[in-house]
Amino acid sequence: MADPTLGPPKTEPAKKREAPAGERPRKTAVRVARGTWWLPWVLGSAAFAFAAVLAVEFFGGSDKPAGWDQVKLPTSEHRVVYSVTGAGKSPEIKYVVDGVNGTETVVNGELPWRKELTVKVGPGLGVVQVMAANNETAEAISCSVSVDGNVVHQATSKGQGSQVSCSSAIRPSAN
Repeated sequence: MADPTLGPPKTEPAKKREAPAGERPRKTAVRVARGTWWLPWVLGSAAFAFAAVLAVEFFGGSDKPAGWDQVKLPTSEHRVVYSVTGAGKSPEIKYVVDGVNGTETVVNGELPWRKELTVKVGPGLGVVQVMAANNETAEAISCSVSVDGNVVHQATSKGQGSQVSCSSAIRPSAN
């Protein structure tokens, strides 16, 4: 009989099973599987989202958003008057003709000079501008820009050979 004061009988430790060559130990495979359980869910969700985007792109219909054909962007026409005053002739008068960047130039324009035109603007802002140079004998040169009967900018430059510029932006009005 065993002595009760000595405690439980001692057993020899179990021998570790060695994995055959080229095979991972079982514990490592289980640990990897438990640590990456979420990976198939993420990959499946990404594949589903990609398939949904492709389906909408190819079978979604129109390239324009719903109601786009009813959107009317604002455009409007404005009566623009450019004028340059001074004595004699201006060597050069340059002005915007289309509200964007198209210009025309008058060489040796007789002063006072005036140009009326209709400018269509929209959907963005339009620009009106006149620039003039003074001759070598006149004391001053002036310009002004009127839009729809309202003077929007005027300026004067003093001195022989000076230059003057008048400009403004035009916002399209909603029709």
